[in-house]
Amino acid sequence: MVTMAIIAACVGVYAWDISQGAGATSGRSSRAADEFALWAPAVQFDGEWYRIFSTGFTHAGLMHIGFNMWILWQIGQSLEGRFGSLTFGTLYVTGLLGGSLGAMVVEPTSSVVGASGAVFAIMGALVVLQYMAGMNIFSSGLGRLLLLNVGITFLVPSISKGGHFGGLAIGLVCGLALGLAQKQGKRSLALVPIAIGAIGIAAFLGLIPAMDRAANMFLS
Repeated sequence: MVTMAIIAACVGVYAWDISQGAGATSGRSSRAADEFALWAPAVQFDGEWYRIFSTGFTHAGLMHIGFNMWILWQIGQSLEGRFGSLTFGTLYVTGLLGGSLGAMVVEPTSSVVGASGAVFAIMGALVVLQYMAGMNIFSSGLGRLLLLNVGITFLVPSISKGGHFGGLAIGLVCGLALGLAQKQGKRSLALVPIAIGAIGIAAFLGLIPAMDRAANMFLS
């Protein structure tokens, strides 16, 4: 249900953006990007901290949202079905925060939109889980999907490298927590959302100085 709710929210924001006059192929100057994108001055000077979350529901074009939602649908069903909605939802939000942190560290003066940081996080978590289970990630297709996305990250200039790799790093750590909890049994699995939530809080705390530094770059 969480996977479907996230997809519905992203599609809803995109449909609203189109209704406000955004082009179907590029939403970077759209109303949704203006109001919901991760942009340091708006966060730091105007107090719009919601942008560190709303950026993950805003997309710049049909291909952008389509590719992200397709991956989310494929991997989200697997992880949510296996670990439950609470664990998956916590993982997704933590990955989103990791993506926002990475974006502010690597591209502090950019306006960033997209669910890619969170999507990279769930890919990273599944990579670790498959590895810990003794699976070949290339035989499963996950390795090729991850390499494709990494390649696109470097080939498309407008893509936030910090957002992608920040989310991926968080996902790898969360995947390790999930894998270890799975080996220890149901009691540990019941507590793993707390561990993943703690990682998310750490990412948020890291965002505070990163956002301050990014915002100050606009004043210098």
